Amino acid sequence: MRALRKPQHDATSSFGLPARAFRELADALGQAKRLLVYSGSGLSADSGLPTYRGEGKRLWTPELLVKVATFEGFRANSEFARAWYEEQGARLSAARPHEGHRALRTIENWGQVTHVTQNVDRVLEQALAARVLHIHGSFDSASCLACTHLWPAQRPPLTQPCPKCGQTALRPGIVMQGEVPPADVMDASFKAARAADLVLVVGTPAEMYPGAAIVEAAHDAGVPVCVINPEWCDNLYYARWQLYGGAQEALPALVAQAQSSRAQTDRPLPWFWRWVLQL
Repeated sequence: MRALRKPQHDATSSFGLPARAFRELADALGQAKRLLVYSGSGLSADSGLPTYRGEGKRLWTPELLVKVATFEGFRANSEFARAWYEEQGARLSAARPHEGHRALRTIENWGQVTHVTQNVDRVLEQALAARVLHIHGSFDSASCLACTHLWPAQRPPLTQPCPKCGQTALRPGIVMQGEVPPADVMDASFKAARAADLVLVVGTPAEMYPGAAIVEAAHDAGVPVCVINPEWCDNLYYARWQLYGGAQEALPALVAQAQSSRAQTDRPLPWFWRWVLQL
């Protein structure tokens, strides 16, 4: 039985993994035809967006959570909440992809990549990711509480009346606490997880359900899991590898090693080995 990972924070070029394990991970990434990337706020942190928990500047406080991230709080503090979401929306719109996003984009040249993200920003789309599933919704979508009209993208300002019915009853198109992610998004995420050759969990401990169940479903289907996070993730004890580092540093290094692995695999055999194999 394979030993479980142990916490370590060695400052090495392989981000805490022994060199042999790092090469094993890179080989698996280079050979993967179907990759699932499950990401959280740590992926966007290097684009200047605060994380929800963990070290450094945080986005939420308990009081703020109640006011803006629960439906009841949103209704009771609607003017404040809408203004807060407009302010955050401007910050999210200004975020740009970093080297980690670009490394993930490189992998799309090798096979099918499905991004399942907890993030409500659109930085993955800016990085030209082909398939992104937002299990918590997106900041640039909205719906009207009065007439139920939906803006899947490029929503009107939340602080203005609904362009359809004229009432100031807009809410952001994100999944608030106590709400359930869209069924079609979750179904597609589970399907991609079970069909993957490898799962990268980036910038999140993947503790919150129902999203965490997507990574567990991949593991239960026998898919190897790698965690890329600067903090130890106790709940992901079953992961085969963990890289201790931020996405901006760890992902480019891993993808570069995977590219090298692919180049070695694709290199033709010397003529004498081809001759021997024909005997």
